[in-house]
Amino acid sequence: MRFLVVGGWNTVFGVGFFTGFYLVAGREIGYAAVLGISQVVGVLQSHTTQRFIVWRSHGAYFRELGRFSVLYVVMYFVNLGMLVLGVDYLGFPVLPTQWAITALLVLPTYLFQRIWAFRVEPLESAASQQQAEVGS
Repeated sequence: MRFLVVGGWNTVFGVGFFTGFYLVAGREIGYAAVLGISQVVGVLQSHTTQRFIVWRSHGAYFRELGRFSVLYVVMYFVNLGMLVLGVDYLGFPVLPTQWAITALLVLPTYLFQRIWAFRVEPLESAASQQQAEVGS
């Protein structure tokens, strides 16, 4: 349930940011640049909400951010490829194409976050548990 609420917020935020930024600067810098900048902003915002609200992770912060970022770099290139295909080769308009791509990528993104980005390594888990016991 937390993923649905937070994931919904992150999706609305990301799509809203892309849409607004594209409407303001898309003609000058192009949709690929808008997607790249939107991706950086979205990853930073999404990682924070996913880590603390959805997964309630206590793993090593930078290790998780690294895995999370790798996931989103892969998703960025998948998204960019689909956007180029839709816009440049099939002639679809940018915004509806991006909205459709976002909808298509929600499930695979969730699955990779669940099985990889926020998984706690056994050593991380033991260290976190020891830190919690020391602090008590």
